[in-house]
Amino acid sequence: GVAALICLVAASGDAAQNRHARPAETDETVPASRGMRLALENAAGSVEIHAWDSDAVRIQARHASRTKVLIRTGENAVTITASASGGPAGSVDYDITAPSWMAMRIEGQYDDVTIEGTRGDVSVETVRGDITIRGGSSSVTAKTIEGQVVVEGARGKVDVSSVNEGITITGAGGEISAETTNGSIRLARIDATSVDVATINGDVTFDGTLSDNGRYSFNSHNGDIVLTVPETSNATFNVRTYNGEFSTTLALKGPDPSGVRRGKRVSYTLGSGGADVDLESFGGEISVRRAGSQKTGRRQ
Repeated sequence: GVAALICLVAASGDAAQNRHARPAETDETVPASRGMRLALENAAGSVEIHAWDSDAVRIQARHASRTKVLIRTGENAVTITASASGGPAGSVDYDITAPSWMAMRIEGQYDDVTIEGTRGDVSVETVRGDITIRGGSSSVTAKTIEGQVVVEGARGKVDVSSVNEGITITGAGGEISAETTNGSIRLARIDATSVDVATINGDVTFDGTLSDNGRYSFNSHNGDIVLTVPETSNATFNVRTYNGEFSTTLALKGPDPSGVRRGKRVSYTLGSGGADVDLESFGGEISVRRAGSQKTGRRQ
C-alpha cells in the first residue's frame, strides 16, 4: 500500500545518494603530459569530470561486473572506452579527475555529462542527456538532442545546441552561439563581443552588456525576445516582428513605429549606435529593457 510505496521511494532516493558511496569497480590513475587530451566514449550512464593540479588522470567507474573499462594512454591522448564479453557494455558511471589544462572530448548516446573547472577545449556530444559545463577559458562545444545544456563562466568560444530542451548560459564572455528547436534560451551576466542565438519554439532572454564593436543576433520563430542592457550602451537595434509588437524602456531613436507595417525591418539607435543588434521574431513580442527596469515599457 502507501507504506510500501513510501519505503520504495525512500530506498530509491538512498540508492541515488549512495551511488558514489560504494567502491568503484574501476579505479585507475594514469600520468598525463602537457598537450594530451582526454577522449571518452560512453554509450549510457553518467560522466562527471573535475579538475585538479596534478598531471594525471584518475578514472573511477561503476559498472556491471562483466563490463571492462579500457584505458589507453598514447602520445596525444588518454582514451577511455568500455566493453563486455558476449554483449554490450551496459551503463557506466564515470567519476574522472583530470588536469585543469587538459582538453577533452566526450561522446555518448544516453549520458548526463558534468564538467567543472577545466581551462582547455571542451567538446561534449550526446543523444539523450543533460550537459553542464562550469568554467572553460578556451573553446566550449556542447550538443545534445534530448537534453538541457547549461554553461557557466566560460570565457572563450561557446557553441551549444539542443533540439528538444532549453539552453542556459551565465557569466560567459567571448563569442557565443546557441541554437535549439523546441526550447527557450536564457543568457545572463553576459559580456560577449559576439552572440548568435536562435530557437523555433521558445523564448529568448539576454541580460548583459553590449560591446561597441560587437555583433548580436537573436531570433525566435514562435517566442518572445527580451533584451536587458545598460542604458549607457551604444547600439543599433534592427527589429523585425511579423505578428508581435516591440516595446522598450530605453530612449531609442528611430522612426515612428505606428506607421511601420508588420514584417518591415526597422532600426533604432541608442547612444552612438556602435553595437549591431538584430532582433527578429515571427510570432512573438520583442522587448528591449534598461537594466534594473520593470517589465513594462513604452510601446514602439
